[in-house]
Amino acid sequence: MMLRSALLISVLASGAHTSALAWELSGFDMPESIVADTANNQLFVSNIAGHPAEADGKGYVSRVSADGTLLDLEWASGMDAPKGMALFGDSLIVADLTKLHVVSRETGQITQTISPEGAVFLNDVTASADRVWVSDMMTGVIWSYDGVDVTEFYQAADLPHPNGLWTDGEELVIAHWGPGMQADFTTEAPGDLLSVDIASGAVTTISAKVGNLDGVDKIDGGFIVNDWLTGEIFKVTDGESALLLKAPVSTADIAVQGDTLYLPHMFEGRISTYDLN
Repeated sequence: MMLRSALLISVLASGAHTSALAWELSGFDMPESIVADTANNQLFVSNIAGHPAEADGKGYVSRVSADGTLLDLEWASGMDAPKGMALFGDSLIVADLTKLHVVSRETGQITQTISPEGAVFLNDVTASADRVWVSDMMTGVIWSYDGVDVTEFYQAADLPHPNGLWTDGEELVIAHWGPGMQADFTTEAPGDLLSVDIASGAVTTISAKVGNLDGVDKIDGGFIVNDWLTGEIFKVTDGESALLLKAPVSTADIAVQGDTLYLPHMFEGRISTYDLN
């Protein structure tokens, strides 16, 4: 059953910010990522549906109004295990294991599918006006797509499991899951938040050993990132990370639009929003 409710202010974790849960909506099937399409007052939600690492054809993207009303549960289908997404011109770009789908924002139809050679677990997507970047969490490759071709942009031995991505067209910010990943997705050490200068390729560490990082987005004065394994969400400013709030374990690819934080709760099959004010 779909659930949408306005809730009172609540403290999410001891010592964390107090935030307002504006609304929540359930009935999804392993929601992994949320993208806000402000021009059309709507959200896109990727649903893994089947196994996160299997090409089973069960995945899809939902369409939700900005006020939390379900518009179309299976708006774009024919996918395997879709995860990160980004708006790119008139299209929605979706990472789907070994494939990158280009989806019409008007119809929900897949207009192009690209399979980067050697891709294993394409995860997050971010885009500027003329370029898209995609992370492969298992190979460590960051791919670049210019609307025509997909090429390898970045890979480093000390960044084996890149996950979340954000860009302003000049820098590419990478949320790293962490080194030495085990079968249960724990790591030998927490992941860093890094920045790559797109023109020069120079890498700087924004904040070290933050957590098993999944999503990342920009806010005034810094970034918001989240740890998938613990549910902790951090605000990163001036190189330091501070706990912002505690969400459920498996909260995945978060997104920020204005003062609203969007949260896909993967194992709970629901999404929610929080007011950052």
